[in-house]
Amino acid sequence: MTALRPGAALLPLRLFLGATFVYAGVQKLTDSGFLHEGSATYIGTQLHDFATGTPGGFLLRTFAIPNPELAGIGVAVFEIVIGLLAVGGLQTRIAAAAGLSLNLVFFLTASWHTTPYFLGSDIVFVFAWLPFVLAGAQGQPALDNSLKRPSPALARRTMLRPPAAGEALTEPDTRMTRRVLVAELAGAGLAIAGIAALLKGPYTGSTATARALSRGGRSTGGKGSGSPTSAGGNGKLPSGAVKLGSGSQLPRGQAATYPDPSSGAPDILIRNEKGSLKAFSAVCTHAGCTVGYDGSEIYCPCHGGTYNPETGAVTGGPPPTPLEPKEVVEKGGQIYAIPT
Repeated sequence: MTALRPGAALLPLRLFLGATFVYAGVQKLTDSGFLHEGSATYIGTQLHDFATGTPGGFLLRTFAIPNPELAGIGVAVFEIVIGLLAVGGLQTRIAAAAGLSLNLVFFLTASWHTTPYFLGSDIVFVFAWLPFVLAGAQGQPALDNSLKRPSPALARRTMLRPPAAGEALTEPDTRMTRRVLVAELAGAGLAIAGIAALLKGPYTGSTATARALSRGGRSTGGKGSGSPTSAGGNGKLPSGAVKLGSGSQLPRGQAATYPDPSSGAPDILIRNEKGSLKAFSAVCTHAGCTVGYDGSEIYCPCHGGTYNPETGAVTGGPPPTPLEPKEVVEKGGQIYAIPT
């Protein structure tokens, strides 16, 4: 059995990276909640969580958070164009360098809090792009290799000025041919992005409300309303109890975040439809983003993880462990957090 040359053996990896980037861009643009403020997957919420406590957060605060929708669309289109260039093997080293840079930013922001690190895919993508940054598409079926000696037909198709009658095409302009092909693939990327955006349809999910429970807390909402019911008895409050606010501020089917009295990390407090209170750590166990609540489940806006609002158990997505339960009581119309 004849062994493949090292370059040819990398072809499946190149195609995988390219196809994955195209899919990632299309997936963003077809998500009706991606640009809808208050949705579980809103890009603005994701960016704020990615920027919190990460070494690449300053990049997001400087360039992305001021205009989150524009940043989200730009990244999606950028991913599609990089993917098409990689699949076609055109300007492979430049496309790979762009893909590596984008995944490195993702690693320093979106995946930074993933523990252990190998559970986050972005660092793996960084090293997967590296061989193509160093060697391009050498030894593989790729447009880069075809353009070293473009056929007269390919050169003629990509010429900005067709040859005059009787003019022989003896020296194909390789640089012109490459530029035209790059422009064509970039145009195809924009077309794919436009079609994906048209296919997404209107947003039909629930939208978070913005009712604060206490100073420093933020409410994330769902459906329903109603008067709260007491969750505590008539005895003395536990030692160290911290007042969060009035129970009337948290109707049924609503949730609010508050700083944990022991660590200062965000916790999430939920009043279910029966009126009882549940509280958990609001730090997603996958990558450390702050979770929200949409009236039916606890969700992570960063990578799509979901949790049971009654138990904190993982119900979907990448989180490896449940949310840590927290203790709260409601006495005299006030809600208190109990340090652990």
